Amino acid sequence: MMPVRHAMTVGMALAGLLSVCVALGQEVSARDKQRIQDLREAIMLAEDKVEDDSSVAYRTNMPLARLQLRKAEMIAGRAWGYFSTSIENCEKQGMAALQRLGKGQPYYAEKGKLTELAYVTANDETVQPYYVHLPEDYDPSEPWPLIVFLHGYVPTISILDPWVLSEDMCQVAEDNDCVLLIPYGRRNTDFEGVGEVDVLASTEEVKSLYNIDDRRVYISGVSMGGRGAWNMLLRHPGMYAAATPITGQTDMHTWWPRVLPQWPASRDDLTPFRRMLVEWDNPIDLVMNARNQPVFLQHGELDNLIPITQSRRIVAKARELAIPIKFGEFKGEGHYIYWDLPCFKNAWSWTRSFKLDPSPTHITYKTYSLEYDTSFWVQIADFVEWGKPATVDCRVTAKKDGLDIECSNVRLLKVDVVQASLKSLDEYSVTVNGKQKTAGATAKGELYIVCDDTAVPEREWPPRKRKGMCGPVEEVFDDLFLLVVGTAGDAGEDNAIAINALQWVQDWDGFADGLPNTTIDSDVTDEDIATHNLLLFGTPKTNSVLAKIADKLPITIGDHEYTVAGKTYSGDDLGLVMCFPNPLAPDRYVAIYSGALYGKKCGINHKHDLIPDFIVFRDEKFSYDDTNEHVVAGYFNMDWELDPDLTWVAEEE
Repeated sequence: MMPVRHAMTVGMALAGLLSVCVALGQEVSARDKQRIQDLREAIMLAEDKVEDDSSVAYRTNMPLARLQLRKAEMIAGRAWGYFSTSIENCEKQGMAALQRLGKGQPYYAEKGKLTELAYVTANDETVQPYYVHLPEDYDPSEPWPLIVFLHGYVPTISILDPWVLSEDMCQVAEDNDCVLLIPYGRRNTDFEGVGEVDVLASTEEVKSLYNIDDRRVYISGVSMGGRGAWNMLLRHPGMYAAATPITGQTDMHTWWPRVLPQWPASRDDLTPFRRMLVEWDNPIDLVMNARNQPVFLQHGELDNLIPITQSRRIVAKARELAIPIKFGEFKGEGHYIYWDLPCFKNAWSWTRSFKLDPSPTHITYKTYSLEYDTSFWVQIADFVEWGKPATVDCRVTAKKDGLDIECSNVRLLKVDVVQASLKSLDEYSVTVNGKQKTAGATAKGELYIVCDDTAVPEREWPPRKRKGMCGPVEEVFDDLFLLVVGTAGDAGEDNAIAINALQWVQDWDGFADGLPNTTIDSDVTDEDIATHNLLLFGTPKTNSVLAKIADKLPITIGDHEYTVAGKTYSGDDLGLVMCFPNPLAPDRYVAIYSGALYGKKCGINHKHDLIPDFIVFRDEKFSYDDTNEHVVAGYFNMDWELDPDLTWVAEEE
């Protein structure tokens, strides 16, 4: 199937959504134009003939063919730039992939050579590359260790010029008998949001195609990727056997003031809703999650880009918690220690000696979101309050017949009895914050422990916040989503909405290297509503889908007018972004974009990551990395309700 769907809207045609290239420029030869057309038609023909799109032959060839078409279109649409390939080569590789597909032949990485592969994403259904290096003596009959390497920041990175390792660096992984994966990470996403989704998805692709030992998967990275390695390790305890961050940031509260003069010098001076958005993926705030996870950290002593204090401070904080971290300083060296081999040799020769222990007897874990709820065998299944971190310190008793638990802001814990290596009993003795309890396991071996007796009201709507449905706005884009352009207004209103939607799509492409699924409100089907998170552009008056749910939303939306908790904010310069469960499909989100478009001054990489559950903002007032300043903003509580303790109104209002 060809999953990407686009549509036209009234007035201004959303022609920019239909192709990566705005037009095939005059510099492109007629022969190259024909090559692109031939490959496009061959893909469409092959799609029509496919009977099993779950086969390995399809999964390894069709995405690669589509990736080559996208590359060719991008080259054709650019007047200048460095390209690691050509339109002719794209056609050749794309056609070769289709020929293999026609013969039912899977495509695997070439041994001893870094190989580009591709997959179709589950969120925006675009094709994304990833890069695999198989050792020359890779034998699929036995499980192999896997190093997942996260690249650094490069402003010009794209699928035409990806950030990958040199042959001699890949050889270091091979010398240590490891398969190497380099995720693309959707350009420069800091490996957060859709970048994190890409790391997880490409890792699963590699595991499905090659024989990988689940207990010997390692995370590594440099610079931006060093911070990414920290984030992946600390957000997913129990996933990696060890981590080797190199020259990465560990505390954005001290990093942002260094590079952004307008950023507050103290975390206490940040608006609380933005402070949480920094801290929920800030390594130094989550360092307690490193317990049971070996870390070898390296940094250049004279690093002027990311000071070595970023590493020294997290090492010190970890050691205060009795969490050992190996730390290597490169004396007299600056930031780019990863341009040479020693740091890789140090990291990956050390890494290979570790094997994941899935059943540690002592777990410490901190999270700001139910999206990140699990550490090894314990899951934080419910918070008491939203907007505060939840922490748990859980120990298996000496006799393995119960648990000793200290926790905060945790209402409900779920424990995997088998993975925790508890004895098989009818009831377990559990101590929670000094209080004795008993709990029995389910038939599936799940032990549910109520840590806080605060009553949870039973009701049908809205659902309680949970994993996969807890916000903020950035989370909407992690699953399958569809952008819906409102066309129910007059010509001027529809044209303004179309302009905002087109800008959003272009920004998304610049950020995440792919054009998302897009349609108009009148074309949305019941199946779309049931299967997609919906990005609704317009107001209840101008977007017919939004009109169907407007009375079930906690914020009343008018024409540049928004009523929040009984107070109305109005002005031609106002805009709204908010996420909420879809009343028509409670397991799916809606994200609403009304009025002015958020983020017109933001850097391309930060148009989504500082938005809470909702924000009413002014179009021409900015702060914090040029984000739009809020008029009123905040989070919904655990029951998706407005809460004065989670709502912040700008002082002048």
